Amino acid sequence: MFVKPTGKTAFFGSLAVVAFGGLAFAAYSILSDPFDTGKPLTAPAENASQILLVDGDFQIDPLADGWAHRTFFGVTPTSYSIETVEERRVLQCKTNNSGSILARHTRIDVSAFPILSWAWKVVRPIEKNIDENTKEGDDHPARFFLKFEDDGGKARAAEIIWSNKKYAPGEFKIIGDFYHYVANGLPGNTGVWHDQRVDLLQLYKDIGGQEAAPHLTVLGFFCDSDNTGGESLAYFDKITLSSR
Repeated sequence: MFVKPTGKTAFFGSLAVVAFGGLAFAAYSILSDPFDTGKPLTAPAENASQILLVDGDFQIDPLADGWAHRTFFGVTPTSYSIETVEERRVLQCKTNNSGSILARHTRIDVSAFPILSWAWKVVRPIEKNIDENTKEGDDHPARFFLKFEDDGGKARAAEIIWSNKKYAPGEFKIIGDFYHYVANGLPGNTGVWHDQRVDLLQLYKDIGGQEAAPHLTVLGFFCDSDNTGGESLAYFDKITLSSR
């Protein structure tokens, strides 16, 4: 599969294919980053302790400035929408043999805002009996995609996932050399809201990052069921980056 540029990012140069997360992801020429919108989310005014990723003005159609929806050739995109669920204004992620990434272009010092916190609820988990530790089974009803960059421009990516049946919270799923941190999951945890926190600076170190103060350049939602051919439904709420 290749990433198909949509929205504000045009396709320049030849494609070089790199695999991560079980999907063949297109890396554009050095002149074009598929998530670079030209309008990164940056830290708020001095003394602020929190950054809200999805605020009350966020919209998907048309897509808010600074956001990118990256789709894959030959794959139906995930359905992302803003809905009211249980008196919450949530981001709904719905898949049916589909997958795509809805991401915010960011430029945030991880050492200053290391804590990612959110609430999520998985209503319909992926129930296919395919080992999720394989590329064929690498689908999740809810996950974050993150990209870090050090001062030298070296990038590292990782995901925070809802595990289907195999992994307990706190474990890592590793396919090839790509890290998926398991924040929650398993059938017994579906159908209810869970409040979560992950230390992104520690996650960066866990995936091999050495920089003391890396930047977070992409923070996105990546809900998919295209490998297994399944279906899923999940909600996200209260997604924030904060200081310690």
